[in-house]
Amino acid sequence: MIYKKLIVLVLINCFIFVQSLDKKGIYKDNIDSSKSLVLDGKSDYLSSSIINTTLNYLIVAERKCDGCTQYPPYYRESQVFENIQCDSPACHSIGNTCDKPNKYDPPTCGYETILQQYGANIKTILYRDIISIDDFKNIPVIIAAIYEQSNGLSLNSAILGVGPSCPTCPPSPLQSLLYTLKKPYIFGISLDKNYFGGISIGKIDPLLYTGVINYTTMSKRDGVYSVSPIFVGSHWNDQLFNSTRNDIKRFIISSSSSLSYIPTSPYKQLKQFLKNAGCKSGDLDFCSKIDSLFNSCINASQISIDRFPDIDLYFEEGFILTIPPKIYFHSISRNNQVFICMGILESTDTNAILGINLMRELYTVFDNEKTLIGFSRK
Repeated sequence: MIYKKLIVLVLINCFIFVQSLDKKGIYKDNIDSSKSLVLDGKSDYLSSSIINTTLNYLIVAERKCDGCTQYPPYYRESQVFENIQCDSPACHSIGNTCDKPNKYDPPTCGYETILQQYGANIKTILYRDIISIDDFKNIPVIIAAIYEQSNGLSLNSAILGVGPSCPTCPPSPLQSLLYTLKKPYIFGISLDKNYFGGISIGKIDPLLYTGVINYTTMSKRDGVYSVSPIFVGSHWNDQLFNSTRNDIKRFIISSSSSLSYIPTSPYKQLKQFLKNAGCKSGDLDFCSKIDSLFNSCINASQISIDRFPDIDLYFEEGFILTIPPKIYFHSISRNNQVFICMGILESTDTNAILGINLMRELYTVFDNEKTLIGFSRK
């Protein structure tokens, strides 16, 4: 069974951007790009490749890169590789361009994107080629080979796109693998509170979750997975927080984002709700720490996150996805100390981002065949 072949999903620490510690022991910035989901498989490209639910290509480095230095794995053409031409239907997918990578070669189809976890703007050339994964040979895929980069850090792993199947989406490498093996395009990600877990491919794995899986409609608009709760709410110390679809249009599910984000208006409402409700207890020290949590990280010995309320996502199918404080807060370590940080930040976009920090202690199912996303407890 194919899902057992690629079962190992681990966490690697790539980068931590946390600025200097002030006299009170509070970090001024809460920027943690250290966590990425990595799939281990025996392949030239997929050994420790980063899983990205917002992309549909296998992204690897070219040896020659303008404005950057790239690291292995490098793209190596097979004997059957071919460039995707600009007039090809395959070049009409989201994000594709017709570009001339150098003055010697004719224009060819490319792909441009921003790799959020690296802070990098990349340009790639698209190739049709074949790869092997474990014992499975000659899997047809579209490879995006980086030839130019601006800003950010260079890749040190391939990126395995597992984005949705849709009329304007190219088939992802995982979709190509599963369809070659006549398996449905279904996968699930199961994480514990420390980001370790497993991935099921081609079917639902009962070993990765408990209870039932609650499903909601999957949106594939803009070539990304998203869900739309009726509203997001919380209750604490007789205070209410309630944000509807007018405030948050959709949650984009992004395994490439280590933190989560909501638009400005509901973010301010959440901040005010937690501050007002938390300060009703009369604990002035606790009250002051709540305000600080939205701007910085606090030493874990100075605050108890168990005092905070759950945040609930209500879906029209009749189920509630509960996010406890131990999940929407996250911790970082520095100088042998643990600091607590807010894991839901403000977005300037109208969309919300459900990052991997909120996917902890969940089994999240992506069923492209039935256009559903499911949630269950790990």
